[in-house]
Amino acid sequence: MAVLAGALPAHAGAQEPRSAAAITDFRVNDPAQMDARAKLLARAEGELARGEVSAANDTFERAAMMLHAPDTEMGLVRTYMQAGQYRKALAFCAHVAGAHLESGPAGGLYAWLLRAGGQNEFADRVLRETLARLPQDPVALEVRRAFASPTPVATGAMLQTPQRMAPQPLLMGDQPPITEAARVVSGGVLIANGTLALVPSAALRPDATQAIWVRDGLGRTTRAHVDSATQPLASYAVTVLRLNPPLPSEGLPALAPRDPFAGSAGFAFEYAAQQDATPAWPWLSQGFFGTLQSGDAPRKLGIGIGVAGTTHGGPVLDAAGRLAGMVLPGRDEPMMLAASRWAEALPESSQVAKAPVAPQAGAITRPGGAIPSDEAYEGGLRSALQLIVVPLK
Repeated sequence: MAVLAGALPAHAGAQEPRSAAAITDFRVNDPAQMDARAKLLARAEGELARGEVSAANDTFERAAMMLHAPDTEMGLVRTYMQAGQYRKALAFCAHVAGAHLESGPAGGLYAWLLRAGGQNEFADRVLRETLARLPQDPVALEVRRAFASPTPVATGAMLQTPQRMAPQPLLMGDQPPITEAARVVSGGVLIANGTLALVPSAALRPDATQAIWVRDGLGRTTRAHVDSATQPLASYAVTVLRLNPPLPSEGLPALAPRDPFAGSAGFAFEYAAQQDATPAWPWLSQGFFGTLQSGDAPRKLGIGIGVAGTTHGGPVLDAAGRLAGMVLPGRDEPMMLAASRWAEALPESSQVAKAPVAPQAGAITRPGGAIPSDEAYEGGLRSALQLIVVPLK
C-alpha cells in the first residue's frame, strides 16, 4: 500500500503525529530557516506595534515566503486592518481560515471581523464550524464567550498575537502614555478634517475628569480638551472637543449634503462598553433611518444597535457612506443628531473626503450611489472614536 508523502506508516502508531505544517510544507523541518522566520515575525510585530504599517507589511510578506502558515497570514490581516483596509483584510482572512482549517485562532479572527462588519449570522456560522473541528481550541472558545454578548469585548488570548482582535494603541505626536487609571466612557465622532471631536455631554464632566483622549478605530490616539469659550451644541447635549495634535483626515467620510430620508438605509457605529482603555474595532449596524421629530429635537435613529453594553456617540453614515449624524442616547431608543445641525453651528466642521479608499476591482455598488457594508466600515474605522478619560479621585 502506498504511503502518502509526510504521513506516518501504519507500524509507527506509537510516534507523535506530524503537524499539518510539517505535512504540507516541509520547510518547517529546517531549523535555520525557521529561526530566521521567527526573527522576521518578531520584527514585523514590533513594526506594527509602532504604527510602521508599510514596513510591517513588507516584513510579514518576507516571512510568508519562508513558510505557508496561519500566524504569518494573520499578521498580514492585522496589517491591512491597521491601514484601514477592512475589505482587503476580510477577504484575505477568509483565505487564511479556509486554507488553515487546523488553526482555531484563524477561524476566530475571521468570525470576529465578520461580526464587526455587521455580518452576525455568517460570523456565528464560521465560529460554529471552527469549534466543530477544534472543540477545545482556547481562542475559539474565548470568541464564543465574547459572542454571547450583543457587543463583544476582546480580552485575554483575543488580544495576543498573532490573532489580536483589536488595533494597536498608537499615540500621535510626542505624548506620554495613557495611564492605567484611564477608561473608555463613550463613543464619539471625528469631524473638521481631524481637528474636532463630538461626544455626548453626559459622558464627559470636565469637573470630574483629569485628562481626556480620543482614539479612532485604527488605534490612533490623541489628547483632547473642552473649548470652554464656546459650546454651540450644548443644547443637544453634545460637547465639542479640540484635538492636539489632530488625527489624520485621510479617508474620512464627507458630510452628507442633506439629511437622510426616513426609511432610507444607513449604517451606525458603536463601541462595546468596557472597564479599561483597551483599543477596539467598532461594531457596525445596518438598518433604516427613523422618523423626524418636530422642532429641533434629534430624530429617532431607527437603525437597530445593541442598546445594552454599547457606548453611544458613534457616527452614522447614509447609504452612500457619507457622514449623516451621530448616535445619541434616548429615553426609550437611540436618537440621532443630524450632521446638518452641527454644520450650521460649527462652520469649520464641514469636511470633504480626502484620499478615499479606492473600491476593490470588481466591487459591486448598489443603485443610487449606495455602497456595500464592508466599504462603509472603512469610513467608520476612521471616524468612530473612543472617548477615554482619567477620572478625578
